[in-house]
Amino acid sequence: MSSILTGINTGVIRHGEQFTALALKINQQHEQQLLLIPALPLRDIFICFEYRLHLQSLRSAKDKVAFKKRQENATAAMHKNIPSLTQSELLEAGVHQHVTQIEPNNKRKNELQLSITLQGGNTLSLLIEDAQIALFVSAISHAINNAGMQPLSLRLSSLLDFLPLYDATIKNSGELEYDAYQHPAWKLALFSETLALVYHATDEHGEQQAYGAVVKTRHRSEMNETQAIAQRLLAFSPRLKKLEGRKCQISVFTLASGTEHVPRENCLRALHALWQKSAKST
Repeated sequence: MSSILTGINTGVIRHGEQFTALALKINQQHEQQLLLIPALPLRDIFICFEYRLHLQSLRSAKDKVAFKKRQENATAAMHKNIPSLTQSELLEAGVHQHVTQIEPNNKRKNELQLSITLQGGNTLSLLIEDAQIALFVSAISHAINNAGMQPLSLRLSSLLDFLPLYDATIKNSGELEYDAYQHPAWKLALFSETLALVYHATDEHGEQQAYGAVVKTRHRSEMNETQAIAQRLLAFSPRLKKLEGRKCQISVFTLASGTEHVPRENCLRALHALWQKSAKST
């Protein structure tokens, strides 16, 4: 059975200058729990939140007004139920409190249900009202920034509205050397557009270079947000990172719309075709 969230408190556990985990103390109807969330599960929580915020943005103007009122009430209620979080609790926390996996259930209209797997295999289910999400995000971000870890906060926030599926080096012969990135089905289902991107750049010797990527997102190929994703992708991909700070011509093509799976062969074939087409205009 899921427990309804009534309040939260957050802190950061670090080893030297390195982030170890977010300490999340949650107040529920009948109990309190302390969870320790490493960077990857924390990113997945943010991805779940970003999707729910996206759904909120699709509401009608009338619904948005009503939702804002619910959000104000939820925020006030959570401020009254902030659980204490002490250093001794953090020092005494055991491995069984470490989160290893997050999986959402987005079938509820006004609530996000999170299935949380802990180290050792135990699971718990947490219900978060949509009206509570903004405060939840703010509390986590505040804890990370207060710990002086703004780069981590920036890194987490830059990877929420797309999923990288493939990145590739495109040789002059047209041959692709690529890496593939696997994602669970729940995460793929949050995004509706599959896009191919090709980058053309010139190296320090004046030689033409080309790289490609395939991503899932909610933005169409012609939208300005897609160009922003193309830039943020450089920080994620070791293969594309060498393009950071360099002038690139970026071409984008929509491979598919919808949540259906696009086979690898189709993705790589589309990258090759986009490379051929875009090379003519460089």
